[in-house]
Amino acid sequence: SLDDELIKQYRRDRVIGKDDYILICTHEPLELGIVLDSSVSIRDPDFKACKEFLQNYLQQFDIGSGPRSVRVSLITYGRGTYKQDAFNLTTYSSKDDVINAIGRVPHRKGDYTDTGLGIRYMDEVQLADGVVRPGVVKVGLVITDGESQEPEKTRSAAQAARADGIVTFAVGVGKSVKDTELQAIAGDSKRVVKVGNYDELNTITESLAQMTCIKQEEPTTQLPADQPCGALHPSDIYFVFSPASLGTEATSWATSFISVTIGSSEMEVGFRYGVVSGSCPDDAGFDLDDYDNVNDIRRRLSSYTERKVPSLLKRLSQDGYTRARGARDGAKRVAVLFATNGKERLDEHVRSLVAQNVTVYLADPLNSGLVVAGASTLSGRLPGYQADDFI
Repeated sequence: SLDDELIKQYRRDRVIGKDDYILICTHEPLELGIVLDSSVSIRDPDFKACKEFLQNYLQQFDIGSGPRSVRVSLITYGRGTYKQDAFNLTTYSSKDDVINAIGRVPHRKGDYTDTGLGIRYMDEVQLADGVVRPGVVKVGLVITDGESQEPEKTRSAAQAARADGIVTFAVGVGKSVKDTELQAIAGDSKRVVKVGNYDELNTITESLAQMTCIKQEEPTTQLPADQPCGALHPSDIYFVFSPASLGTEATSWATSFISVTIGSSEMEVGFRYGVVSGSCPDDAGFDLDDYDNVNDIRRRLSSYTERKVPSLLKRLSQDGYTRARGARDGAKRVAVLFATNGKERLDEHVRSLVAQNVTVYLADPLNSGLVVAGASTLSGRLPGYQADDFI
């Protein structure tokens, strides 16, 4: 069990919630990434017990989509990571949905324990800058019952996660897990919890929630409350889309999204808008006398099938946020990318934007499930956003 003084140190306001669960983490925004062992060393009943523990643990958090809510992601690992079973911070917007999703996670019984790769996926994809809310505490919770096959890779991945601002916790189950590896994952013995078996996990449900509910530091000065959001936090926002890639229906959704967003009364002051787009092929045809040989015509036709969005992102990355393009010093840089499938390689270009301190949002008009590393997904929501989403 955890030391009483440590529990007291992390204790937060507690209120009785529905279903008689104690809500320990209330009004404390948190980005929580769970990394769960799904290797063959775990028996099926034990894997089920671990999922039930996570469900009880998460009952104590104020999970939702509000600005002060807790958001949760999960990745399982064994022989590599099982991305098909993962969910990200924006996949579910209610506590019930998150808890039900955990109940559906299958036991993959991987014949390897690649803990490091699971931590790396959480760090670089699920809790990456541009995905998490700015200024919100990031917590990584790693659960394992044995030593990874590559402990140095595990140590390195955990160290990189902490360097990216993630507070890592390690939960070790059983006798096979080594203290040195748990310490390497957590980075501090105070963030290590051990239990003898999976049945004992429920003895740490409340204490672990108290530990991982880390209070966000309050600002030392208060900004005037009566000023518009944009006056306090000006933002330069680009909308990036290719009608040729989206198609008619999704393009209509994208233009509606932009129209509703910029028409909001909260977006009138302090915001500047730009569009980076390309023409549909039908709008860029050629006349009867433009070409006099088949090869030239074929080259022109091949340009219609080129992926447009990567070139648009490259253009934005090169000179979009410059004074010549109307960008302002000190304004937050935002890019809203519209895309509907994974055929176009966007990760590299998004990383380039993020490296320039651009916050990238991915709007998925068809709700196709597209995920781009470094971008915060907006799929599944109505085509219109308030100022708070962009500052």
